[in-house]
Amino acid sequence: METMYQIVKTILVVVFCIESLFTPKIAGGDFPPSDPVEQGDEAKYVQITADDEGFDTWQPVKDRGGYRYGPSMILNADGSLDIWSASNGPGDLIDLVSYKRYSPDFQKSTKEVIALKPTAESHDGMWTCDPGVIKVGDYYYIGYTTTLDARGTDNDVCIGRSKSPNGPFIEKWTGSCWGIEPKPLVEFTGNPNCFGAGEPSFVLLGDTLYVYYSWCDEKGASTWVATADATDENWPATLQYHGECIPPKDGGDSADVKYLDAYGRFVAVFTEKRFSDESYVAVWESFDGLRFRPSSFVKANTCKKLHNCGISGRADGHIAAGDPVYLSYAYAGADSAGSWGNWATRLHKVTLSLSDEPILDTSTETNNDIVVTHRDVRPVPEIVTVKAEKQSYTISKSEHIWVMAFDTDYFVFPILGGMRFDGYDTSVIRIVGTSIIPVAPGDTRVYVHWHGLSGDFVVHVTA
Repeated sequence: METMYQIVKTILVVVFCIESLFTPKIAGGDFPPSDPVEQGDEAKYVQITADDEGFDTWQPVKDRGGYRYGPSMILNADGSLDIWSASNGPGDLIDLVSYKRYSPDFQKSTKEVIALKPTAESHDGMWTCDPGVIKVGDYYYIGYTTTLDARGTDNDVCIGRSKSPNGPFIEKWTGSCWGIEPKPLVEFTGNPNCFGAGEPSFVLLGDTLYVYYSWCDEKGASTWVATADATDENWPATLQYHGECIPPKDGGDSADVKYLDAYGRFVAVFTEKRFSDESYVAVWESFDGLRFRPSSFVKANTCKKLHNCGISGRADGHIAAGDPVYLSYAYAGADSAGSWGNWATRLHKVTLSLSDEPILDTSTETNNDIVVTHRDVRPVPEIVTVKAEKQSYTISKSEHIWVMAFDTDYFVFPILGGMRFDGYDTSVIRIVGTSIIPVAPGDTRVYVHWHGLSGDFVVHVTA
C-alpha cells in the first residue's frame, strides 16, 4: 500500500510547480538597527509569562513521527515571523534545518524548505541541527551543531551564511574565509565521549557580536560565550573566548539569548528537567552579556516533556519595547510512550515584565496535560529538499545519478526532469542529462538544483 501511495505521490510531484504559484508571499523586511541602550536596573529581575496555552506550529505525522525542535526566530518589521528549526533528515542525512515564514496572525505561511544541510564529505557531513540565526549587514548567519562522529558526541559549532533567510546556506566558514569546505567556528576540546559544543545563539550589540553556545562535558551542559568584531566580514576569525556564562543546568539544554532594549539587559531562555513531566523554561539575565543570573521561569500554560526552546527577537537579536514576543519549544506531551523523535512544536505569545526579586520556586506552577496531536499524511506532497541518492560516488565509467525529492512526510521519489548541475570541475567529469561521464582521475563536488531547491554530492573518478 505504501509503495502504491509513493507512486501516486510521484505523479503528483508536478503539483509542486503549481503549488509554488499559490504559496503565500509574505513580505518580511528588517527593522532599522537598534539604538544604543543604557544598562538596566540591577535591582529588578525580568519575568516572562506565557499568555495562554499556545498552539502547534508543527505536528508529527501519524505512524511516521518527525520533529522540528530548537527554533530560532526572527521578527520582521511587518510582524511576520521567520522560524528555523532542526528537522529530521531524509535518506543518509540525519538532521537538517527547515525554514518557514508566518504571517503576523499565523493564518498563512510560506512553503517549508530545507535551508541548511550537510556538505557532502566535509566536517559537517553527518548532520546540521540546533540552529541559531542572526543578521549582520546583508547576510543571515546560521550557526549549528555538527560532528564527524556518528555517535552524536564530540560536536562542534559551524556556521554558514546566505543573503536570503530561506538559504540555501551553502557558503560556510572554512577556518579562514567563506567557502564550501566547513570548519568549526567553535571546536570542542574536551572528552570526545561527551556531547561537546553546539546549539549556538547570537546577539549583536553595537559593533560586537556575542556568540553563545553549549559546552557539555563531564560536568554537565553549561553555556559559554565568545565575542567577535561584527564590522569585519570575516568576523569568525576575530572570535575571543570568555568561557562559561551559565553553569551546568538541571537536566537542561541550549540557551537562546536576546537583548531587551527596554530593560537594558540580555535574557537567556533554556529548558530544565527536559523530557519530564516537571519540565519548564528557565529565564536568566545578564547586564554585560558575560555573566548571567537566574531571574524567573515559565511553566504555567506550557506542555509536559518540553525541550530545546527559543525566544523571538529582531534580526540583530534585540527585543524592543512594544514588539510581540514568542516562545517556542518541542514537546512530547502528557501521553508520550515511545515518543523519541515524535514531537510536536508549540508556540506561545509571552509577556515580559520586571519584578523586585527573582521568582524561582517552580513548585508553585504546573504544566498542562496536553497530548501531542498527530496529523495525517498530506494528500499532495510538500517537497522540502532534493539530493542525489548518495552523498558520494566513486566511478571509473559513466554512471547514471538518481536525484531524489523528499517531502515533509518523509516520502521519497525520483525526479524525472528539470534538474540543473553546476559547480563541478569539467576537467574531471562531464554531466549529460543525469549521467556522469568521467574525463580524468580526480575529485569534484557537484551541485544539483531543481525549482529553487539545491543539494550537493562528491564524485571520485578512478583510473
